[in-house]
Amino acid sequence: MLLTAVGGLALFLLGIHQIAEALQQLAGPAARRLMAAATRSPFHALFTGTVVAAATQSGTATVVTGLGLVGGGLVGIPAGIALLLGAKLGATLAIQLAAFSLGDYAWAMIGVGYFVSLWSRTRAPGTLLLGAGLLFLGLDVTVDSMTGLASGELFSLLIDSAESSPVTVLLLGMALGAVLSSSNGVTAVGLGLYLADAISLPTVIALTAGGNAGSALLPLLISRTFDTNTQRTALMQLLVTTVGAVATVLLLGPAAEGIEAIGGGEAREVANVHTLFNLGVALVGTALAPLLARFSGQLVPTADDDAAPKYLRREALDDAHLAAALALRETVRMSDQVAVMMELAVRNLDTGRWDPEPIRARETKLDRLTHDVVDYLARLRHSHGDDEASQRLLLVATELEHMGDQIRRLGRREEKLRTEGLEFSKVGRAELTQTGERLLRRMRAAFTALATGDAAMAQRVLDGRRDFEALVARMRVAHLGRLEEQLPESRASSSHHLEVLTLLRDVDASVTRVAGWAVEMERAAEAEPTT
Repeated sequence: MLLTAVGGLALFLLGIHQIAEALQQLAGPAARRLMAAATRSPFHALFTGTVVAAATQSGTATVVTGLGLVGGGLVGIPAGIALLLGAKLGATLAIQLAAFSLGDYAWAMIGVGYFVSLWSRTRAPGTLLLGAGLLFLGLDVTVDSMTGLASGELFSLLIDSAESSPVTVLLLGMALGAVLSSSNGVTAVGLGLYLADAISLPTVIALTAGGNAGSALLPLLISRTFDTNTQRTALMQLLVTTVGAVATVLLLGPAAEGIEAIGGGEAREVANVHTLFNLGVALVGTALAPLLARFSGQLVPTADDDAAPKYLRREALDDAHLAAALALRETVRMSDQVAVMMELAVRNLDTGRWDPEPIRARETKLDRLTHDVVDYLARLRHSHGDDEASQRLLLVATELEHMGDQIRRLGRREEKLRTEGLEFSKVGRAELTQTGERLLRRMRAAFTALATGDAAMAQRVLDGRRDFEALVARMRVAHLGRLEEQLPESRASSSHHLEVLTLLRDVDASVTRVAGWAVEMERAAEAEPTT
């Protein structure tokens, strides 16, 4: 019976995975764009995370995307906390779906879904139907096996012991949640036991709360590959969920009475436990997100070497080729900082909500990295003589620093606009955003070419310079046309508008130069004789 229960749980989780896979095919790209654009405040981020996770049924994917946004500087810690809590809330939809108890139709759904998925045009809907069938079948198998287990004396003894100790159930749920990395999986176990009349509703609540706390460990583990802010975000999400679980166990009686008052049948009661727990934790955590963000700084202090070079090794200076390769990797790391700064600038151009701090922080890192790379290359040239490769890297590094300065100037221009109580016209801001997005695409291509040695990609950036100049010229003409029409907003913000266009053009000139040096470096590498 135990192995059958495990098998049923596996079918249930596989069903959720299939549903998530299908929904991500249908809504994944749009969902990711939504997450990147709709996280202006913690409660907005909470709503976004909930909707995306519910629409894709992949809380893990939503969490990973959210952590990436925090790591990239596109989302602050408060919004990041809310985003992760929203992802857990949205993922509870799978259990709500399971509560419909459509096990009698499971085999039909599996069969129809499988054959429908064989056609490419209907693959995603077929996979969705197949996943739903596996979910209901897995739940039925789990419930049936739990009923059999509950009749055993040893199992009954263990259950009775657990029933008398909610804290033990909580800890068990946390352990299961950590192992399965799925609060839905733990809730499914609780659902099976509850429907088999093996455990009481308070025990289900404790088990579900523990499962949610245990599964919150996964984002923290994932965050270890990101920066300090990402780790702080994941830690606060774990802390809030764990505190919520403990508080729930302390209030088991009132919680159980509330769930019974809502009603809806046993399966729906368990689903409501799961959803309402995450809803309560999400609302409280989001309200406290700014305070939690400040507290996280004390628990996870900024590393002293957060802006220090990662690849420069003084012992490698004896080998000119190795040292140059390390300097290139560090220069690519500099380009990553510039790209994030530009992403933030474009986002701010689009929304009109300028937050100078994230860009200022990255420029500080960029300045330090520039100093370290230039110093490293100077030592290399002193030891091995001047060469074209190190010369080009010096040019690239200083050009990247210049880009950072220009992007900061974009921010200062927006700040000055606000200080004067002015605003770009709606059409004008849209045009500036369009130009910025075009520049960002060219920047990413140039930096990718630099990192990968793709001369063809770099050449396309060079070839596109004239088209970008033409775009800027069209935007100038369009703005001047609005001035002739005597539009008040356009007249008031005219000097700022033209200055932003000039800055975007100047940044693109730097992008073009980097692309040119990337071409030269790759051609020089190809011409270099092999040993």
